[in-house]
Amino acid sequence: MNQAEIPLIMSQETKRAHAHELIDQMDNEFFDAIYQLMETYVRKQSDQIMGYSPKGEPVYVSKFLEEAEEQIRRAKAGEGISVEELKKRSAQWLARSK
Repeated sequence: MNQAEIPLIMSQETKRAHAHELIDQMDNEFFDAIYQLMETYVRKQSDQIMGYSPKGEPVYVSKFLEEAEEQIRRAKAGEGISVEELKKRSAQWLARSK
């Protein structure tokens, strides 16, 4: 589409088709910048908030999964505490809250 052919109001479908044409005309440096912007935007849109920390900060699904995978790795490597030790510690925590 040349400048004279571009309608003032376009449908989403028309905009997307035109965007493909514009991408083909961009130099590599500008394309890389736009690509990074789009990639970041899409990643953030797909990274949903699954809850909030005790401090009220959002907890994102991706961060939760990263941390869960790390804890699984550590458990498989034998790091951590036994169930008996956990019971002992939790009894101490409960005693302090009474």
